[in-house]
Amino acid sequence: MSTNDGELVLERRNTISLMELFAAYLRMGFTAFGPAMMAETKKHIVKKKKWISEEEFLNGLALGQLLTGATFVSLTVYIGYRLRGVSGAVVSFLGFLLPPFMVMTLLSYLYFAFGELSLVKILFKGVVAIVVALITNAVWEVGKSAVTDYKGGIIALLALGVMVVYPNIFVVLGMAAIAGLLLFYQGAKKVAENKSLSANNGLMNKSKTLKEAVILFLALVTLIWVAALQPVLLQLGGVFFRMGALVFGNGFTMIPLIQQEVVSHYHWLTMNEFAVGLALGQITPGPVLITATFVGYKVAGIKGAVAGTLGIFLPSLLLVMFTAEVHQKIKNNPLVKAAIKGMVASFVGMMLVVIVGLARHSLVDMPTLILAILALLAFRLTKLDALWVITGGAALYLAMSQWL
Repeated sequence: MSTNDGELVLERRNTISLMELFAAYLRMGFTAFGPAMMAETKKHIVKKKKWISEEEFLNGLALGQLLTGATFVSLTVYIGYRLRGVSGAVVSFLGFLLPPFMVMTLLSYLYFAFGELSLVKILFKGVVAIVVALITNAVWEVGKSAVTDYKGGIIALLALGVMVVYPNIFVVLGMAAIAGLLLFYQGAKKVAENKSLSANNGLMNKSKTLKEAVILFLALVTLIWVAALQPVLLQLGGVFFRMGALVFGNGFTMIPLIQQEVVSHYHWLTMNEFAVGLALGQITPGPVLITATFVGYKVAGIKGAVAGTLGIFLPSLLLVMFTAEVHQKIKNNPLVKAAIKGMVASFVGMMLVVIVGLARHSLVDMPTLILAILALLAFRLTKLDALWVITGGAALYLAMSQWL
């Protein structure tokens, strides 16, 4: 990125209000399905609004991979923090999670109140097919930035192969970091860093940050006190907080742990209900871990849904804010840059494995395959908003199911 581009980003950043930030992520929260969050962020925050540079976007993605919790929620918090400090992180966090929370709460109510309706099942089947196309397009978009040469391609293919043979995110990220050091270090060392721009990017009003951090701490203490008035809420929040704080990777890596806790240990859900919750988590906007909302609703209604949702995602909010400043200071170190570049490239390979897995379980007949292809073409060849593609595609599939 040139100096002029960097100055433009800083100029736009200084005019961003918290309401604008909240509105931007609220809008994305309705259309970003899992990994599609990457493409939506790049489209709206990087390219359209120019609030952050593409390099910062990739740095946030790399940090999200390194931390426990939901990767794409961590990316959201990182961007909010870089733009407006603690308040920006909280606003982005709430704006992005509010839409999937509302959608999942509504679907949870419909499921537990009315059971399995045939019309709803048909609509869900169509939406899942579109989600496959949405995530494929997201990986395509991010891949263009993350894999820019044959070296990145080698790392992406290496990550894909390791995930197929030995699906362990620690192993993949470790190998990707080593490969990045071997392949990218010399190039990173030769890049002339614009130190004045880096210094400006890292500036934070320390007194304001401390004040906002204290307010956030008091708000969290208040939430815990309110939850303690109804012990099951505190238990729900605590169980999901532990999972969000201790498990690395995307939501799919947490599925076995969630099953162990909510089905086998606490018996909050039956195995069939757990399967329904996972399916809803994949076809609703937002991260897959929004399944925590479904579990919380079953246990304690809307209050339980809030407790489960905050529990699973709060670790991402807190961890990013604690580490963002350190990350900002070391990210331009040639060793760090090379390792991060390798890890970002590996993400493309890992997500290809996820796409194949989703496709195998979602594109089960000719109508779903046709719908997925048409949706992918719409994403690639038109400028239609993802929300229109999803709603239009679901309606088309519903019509197709009546004709075929």
